[in-house]
Amino acid sequence: MQEDLQAKSLEPIEDCPRSDMMFGWIEPKQDKNSSKCLVYILAIMVILGSILLVLANIFLRARTPDFEIGSVKVRNLKYGNSSAPSFNFTLVTQVTVENTNFGEFRFDKSTGTVWCGSEVVGLMKIPKGIAQARATQKMKVSINVSSLWLSDAKNLRKNMSYGLLEFKSYVKLSGRVNILNIVRRRRNPEMNCFMKLNLRGKTIQGLKCD
Repeated sequence: MQEDLQAKSLEPIEDCPRSDMMFGWIEPKQDKNSSKCLVYILAIMVILGSILLVLANIFLRARTPDFEIGSVKVRNLKYGNSSAPSFNFTLVTQVTVENTNFGEFRFDKSTGTVWCGSEVVGLMKIPKGIAQARATQKMKVSINVSSLWLSDAKNLRKNMSYGLLEFKSYVKLSGRVNILNIVRRRRNPEMNCFMKLNLRGKTIQGLKCD
């Protein structure tokens, strides 16, 4: 009996299995969950980055404002179609600067020209100003137009006999767009306009700007 007990006591005691052996199946599950979380985080970062790029392109992009003549009226028209054809009048115009940016547009004063044929017959002086964000700045500008600027007025006789004179104007603004003091870009809107003066009606017709 004692020998049996001694033999049993000498038998090696089995070690308790390690926790990582018993629950080894848990670790792969944790690694899988971590990988999923990483993928979700990266996907969210990509989506947020895309949204920020779209917003920056919309709000922080400096666009060139639109610049054109809104209306034109003729004042003090005098003309003659004799041996020395001539004309003299004042154009009262409303010039508009439409700013579509999310920041103000400050522009310097500038001088444009009014042409009859290939010669300048008047100057258009634009004062400096500010077009606020998402707003339109309107300015009243008077232009004295005269055939005295022409080197040869004889070519006017044919056009004046029809009662119509064609004019074109050109102005270029120089300014800077400032968006939230983050984006500052120089922009130079230009205006080309074509118009016809009806001598008998003393009105401007066919006004077109591009």
